[in-house]
Amino acid sequence: MADTIKLNAGFATIGQGAGPMMVTWKAGLFEKHGLDIDRPRIMGGAKGVLRGLMSREIQFGNLAAPAPLRANLKGEADLVFLTGGINQQFIMGRPGLDRREQLAGKKIGFVGDGGLNDALVKFVIQKLAEEGIKGLREAAIPAGGDKELAALLSGSCDAIVITPPESIDAQRKGCKYLVDFAEYGLNYALGGIAARRDYVEQNPEITRKFIKAYVEGMHRYRTDREFTVSVQAEYSGIADRSVAEETYDLTQPGMPSVPYPVVSSLQTLLDFMANELPEAKDADARRFVDDRFIRELEESGFIGALSNQVDRES
Repeated sequence: MADTIKLNAGFATIGQGAGPMMVTWKAGLFEKHGLDIDRPRIMGGAKGVLRGLMSREIQFGNLAAPAPLRANLKGEADLVFLTGGINQQFIMGRPGLDRREQLAGKKIGFVGDGGLNDALVKFVIQKLAEEGIKGLREAAIPAGGDKELAALLSGSCDAIVITPPESIDAQRKGCKYLVDFAEYGLNYALGGIAARRDYVEQNPEITRKFIKAYVEGMHRYRTDREFTVSVQAEYSGIADRSVAEETYDLTQPGMPSVPYPVVSSLQTLLDFMANELPEAKDADARRFVDDRFIRELEESGFIGALSNQVDRES
């Protein structure tokens, strides 16, 4: 299309979090809303997305919250979350650990890259200690879903933070879910689509088009299981389609129909980060959110119309 706007977008890692962006792209919804986006780029983790946004290599990125929040607080970046996202996280124990109480005095894998998993490791150690499950401590493990699972299965650690589809593989190998971060209000809440604040201010119409396409893509993700499973299996390189199917069935029920950034959960993370990052003390999560585009789509009836269309077709 001659009148489309050329953009680049990226995501942190292969996994469930990139699903809505890849479904949006694969379904042609960016193009439908006037944007020319090549295949979204895998950026090598949240820090890679952060670098890509700051260097203007990409204009929109899907990433977890700790890295951009930390960069914002330190004055190294000025990014805002425009939507929420998918980041369903769990603590899984090695085979033989069946209950969270058994984590007392055990070791939990810690990558040490400053990403979401590290933040959640520190968070859960504190929370479990408050529940009387004391002595859980960090153990260094290599980064990467397969490497982290290998460390768990080898006994290098007793538990890890994990997300689908890796958690599906872990369960099949005898590991058990011990903690669901939904208990703390943190699932579907610590990441999403982010952009430079100055880019959003200078390009509100482009941003509006991107978010409109993405919201429609998230709706397609939630309501078209067959298409979403196919896309996830393809971009993730999942050879066993049943893993992609189980990933979808695990993640889809909790997905919000209106994907606002979750300010309360970002605030929980900021308050926790203040234990080690002085700049986070008294920081207001609302500074790092721009939800006007989601709000416009909800108030205009666009999101409701998507749901009504599904109801008419079913």
